[in-house]
Parts: sequence; C-alpha cells; structure tokens
Amino acid sequence: MRFLRQYGPISQNENMYDEHIQRAARRLGVRPIDFPHPVETELLGLLKPHTPAATSIVLTGTAGDGKSRLCGKAWLALNGDEASWASDEIYHEAAAEIAGRSRTVGVVRDLTGLPPDGPHGPYPDKRTLLAAISRSFLEEDPDCIFIVAANDGQLMEAWRRLEDDASVAAQRTLEARLVGDATEPGRVAFFHLSYVPCAELLDLALDAILLHEGWAAAYAEGEADGFFGPDCPIRQNFELISHPSFRTRLRQLFELLDLSELHVPIRRVLLLLANAILGHPRAKERLLSPADIRPRLKQGDAHLGDIHQNLFGANLTQPRRESLEIMEFLNRFGIGEETTNRIDNILLFGAEDDALKPYYDALLVERMPASRLEHLRAVRNSYLERPEVDADGEHPFLNLMAGQRRAMFFAIPPGQVEELNLWSLTVFSHAGQFLDQVATPLRRSERVPRHILARLVNGLNRVFTGMLVSTDRELLLATSLSNSGAGTSQLLEDRVSVAPRRGERVDILPDGRLPTLTVQLDAGVEVRLSLNLVRFEFLMRVAEGALPSSFSRECHEDILAFKSKILAALNQLREPAPSDDLSFRLLTLNAAGEPADEVIEVAYA
Repeated sequence: MRFLRQYGPISQNENMYDEHIQRAARRLGVRPIDFPHPVETELLGLLKPHTPAATSIVLTGTAGDGKSRLCGKAWLALNGDEASWASDEIYHEAAAEIAGRSRTVGVVRDLTGLPPDGPHGPYPDKRTLLAAISRSFLEEDPDCIFIVAANDGQLMEAWRRLEDDASVAAQRTLEARLVGDATEPGRVAFFHLSYVPCAELLDLALDAILLHEGWAAAYAEGEADGFFGPDCPIRQNFELISHPSFRTRLRQLFELLDLSELHVPIRRVLLLLANAILGHPRAKERLLSPADIRPRLKQGDAHLGDIHQNLFGANLTQPRRESLEIMEFLNRFGIGEETTNRIDNILLFGAEDDALKPYYDALLVERMPASRLEHLRAVRNSYLERPEVDADGEHPFLNLMAGQRRAMFFAIPPGQVEELNLWSLTVFSHAGQFLDQVATPLRRSERVPRHILARLVNGLNRVFTGMLVSTDRELLLATSLSNSGAGTSQLLEDRVSVAPRRGERVDILPDGRLPTLTVQLDAGVEVRLSLNLVRFEFLMRVAEGALPSSFSRECHEDILAFKSKILAALNQLREPAPSDDLSFRLLTLNAAGEPADEVIEVAYA
C-alpha cells in the first residue's frame, strides 16, 4: 500500500517520475506496476539484428506518456549497462547489431533536460549532438542511430535554433511527422504517444494494478477490525474497481475522453487509480495507508474514502483537484451534480416505496457495505424530517446525494441503462448514443444508423437557418443579406440531398481518431466536420428544440463556420450567374416546420 501511494497525487519530482518510482520499488522490495506500452513491441522491433533497415527513433507526447520508460526498455534491449542508466546522465550510448551489422545507438532520454554544454558522450555540446541526430535522419545506412525522447512542444523548439542544412531538413521532417504527414523525406520512426487512446491505457493500467501479487498478501494479512478487514475502505474500493460492470462504465468515460480529444497520459491514469483506491479526505496527503484504517473505523468516518468520490477528486483540496487534468476532465461530465427524478426518487423513497424498492435493493442495499448503508439511511431520515440547511447553507444529505448519484452511475447494469436513463446523470445525455450508435459501428466498419444521421442533419439545418426546421432528408444551405453567420438565414442558396443523388450525399464516416460528418457536393468535392462528443451533444440537443447558444457558444460558431466552408465549396462548383439575373429564393416554413422556398425576382427600375 505504501508503494501504491507513490503513484497517487503526492508531492514528488515530476521530472524524475520514472526514476522515483523505480527507487521506491527497490527500497520497499516490491515489483513496480508495469505493463507493455502499446507501441513497445513495434519500438523494440526496430532495434533487432534482422530488422530491415536501421532508423533513428523519436518518442514525443506530453509529460507522463511513458517516454522515459520506453527509453529504459530500449536500453535494456540493447544490453546497455543498468548502472549507467540508473545515473543522472541524460545521454547514453551502446553498441548493438541492428539491420545486419554493428552500430552505435545514442539514447537521449529527455531532450528538454539535456544541458547546452557537454560533453554528451563523444559530442562536445548539445548543438553538435543534435546535428549528428539530424544527419542520421538523412543517411540511407547510418553508422549511428539515435532514440530521442522529448515533449511535443520542446521537440521543435530544439531544432529551430539550428541552421545547418541537415538540421533544417530534419526540422521539416519532424514538423511533417507531428501532423501525421509521412511523405516528407527522412529516415525516422516517429511515435506520438499522445495519440494512443487513453481507454487502452486504462485497460493496461487496471490489469497491472489489480493483478499485482500484493493484493493476495493484503487478504492474507487482513485484520478483522483494521486493514483489509470487511469494513476497510481500501478493500471495499479494490473489490468495487475489480467488478466488471464498474470497469466497463469507467472505460466508457475514458472512451468519451478520447472522443472529446482529451488525452490522459499514463502517469495520470495511474494517479487516478491510486487515488480511487486509497483516497480519503482526512488521511495524510489525502491517501490512506494500512495504519490509518483502524483509527478511521473507530472515528466512524471510513466511509469518506468512497471510490465514487475519489474518482472525481472529492478527497483532494480544490486547488489540487483543479491542478490535475484527469480530475478536471472527469468532472466535466457533471456526474453527481446532474439530477433525474427517477434516480433521486429511488434514493429518497426507495426503501419504502413498493415500486421503487427493487431498484433500491439492487443498486444500493446489495452493493453497499452495511455501515455505509446505515449512515445513508440516518442522514436521509434526518433530511426528510427536518430539511433545513446547516450553517454552511445546505443539508448534509444533499452532498451525500451527489455521491450516491455517482455510485448509481457505476451501479446501473447494462440492461437498465435506457430504463433508468443512465446518461442523464451526466451533462452529455446523448453520450450513450454517441458510443453505441456512432463510435462502435464505425470501429467495426459498419454504417451509423439512419435515425442518428437524420437527427444530426436536423440539428445542422436548425443552426444553418436559425429556424425550427423539421426536415432531415436534405441539408439546407441558407444565408442572409448581411452574412452567412447571421442568427436567422432565409436566403436559400441550395439543398444537398442526404441520400446519395447526383454526386451529393451526407454521411458519418471514420477519419482518424474521430467520426467525421461529411457533406459531399459532387464527386471528389467534400467538406468535413470532425464530430467530437461536445459537437454531437450540441447537434442532438438542437434537433430536440434547444436554442443553439444555450449549450455551447463555441459549438454554435463551429457549425456556422462549417456552413461557410460548404458555401465556399458550392460557389466553386457553380456556373457564374448572368449579370442581369437578380433573383433569390426566400425560405419559409409551414406549421409543421417543413421548408418551402419562393423565388423572388428583382426588376430594374
């Protein structure tokens, strides 16, 4: 447990994180939490004797993505000296047989921390080393290759300061690889670790933590009235996070982070899981240790270490919680703060109401430790008898309700997701549809259901026109006398068929990491909009009747910019209008919201 705390939100040297963890593991005599990185096999394959060609390697991404750890794995694969790697030196060299012959491999495990002055191995300073790395990118069969780890921001900054021809060419290569362009010449294997889905990292980290042999020892040494006894919050949290349904729901949140273009590095995934299991607002550094359990049980506040609260950083101070991007990302879902009458009625009246009692028993009684259930009932009864607020302005039960909504979010089984309207417990009430009916079909190379596309088209039409249009079979491209981004646009420029017709179509297609809403105006003429979670929720809400600016002004502007791009592409396809033709089509709606247009001709006086 003391070792698991090292991964949590405690004060430590972030720049030496991997080295800190390895030293802690050796000191405590435990195996570190380790798992193969998703790119590890491909990376190490480039360092083998029979690899087709020798190439330098660049590892980039944000802090905590595992760059230093991968460099360490590569160093071991090269049979590098472990004592040398354990030193504070940033640059290391080893000889190895790669692609059929012996070569020198230089490893820069942290380009940002590399001092300007050397020496760095045989290189007198940083500039000379970077120039040698640049030459290795351009040579067909280099004698010396390099492995370079750098945060994405600092990577290009280091090369921009160099002026020799090889370094300028290397800079162009790196810039191209950063944006996914593999056509720029240069022999370099480029790994952007921030593009690894965080849902995949969650699976790997959960398996590594939950299957660690330390848990078997904890059960063996458990104390009936203390550490790892039946009422121990660490044990309760461990058993909850091990449950398949809990893991599935947590993974769905991480999938939605991926679909929101929010990246969570490995370091933060491990921090989240350590805090979820060990968190407690009254423990030292807000994380429990074995010695804390018996005092917490005696004081009757062990329940404050609830995993459903810890996952969202409720055990941490507000400044610390807000400084951790993973906590901030998860709190964007609003789980616990969003309410539904059905869920709140189960929590308030489920113990006595015959219709609600089956849900109350299955979702609370059967899943909650007896001590926590007793506490919940006592505070609930107090609230029902005297709902007056306390000195802080609210009744304690209201805070407890937020925690129980979070618990219900993870407890509702798949078969009751629609019945209990699970995703209405979040800000993104259509998130389940985005996962199940958009992201999952596209991942399986299947089509998105017609009714989902229809709703999105209806949402687009309402934003494009500023009117309560009901049509979803065609896309209405309208402007106003002032500009295409006006609030209400009634000058109809054209209609684009959703179903394929004369080169036109509207569809949702996979494109990289996100689904893409594609408007095809003619063969080879497409305009695309990346469909992240926020944009999907926005369009679905607008299709239901919400005002465009009520959910996200930024999304509203994004959709209007998308319309402008479609109109620009449409103008490129059109034949120039005769100079003496002055007419326009005025868009009107009938009582059912169905569009019609009337041609208005302007005559010369």
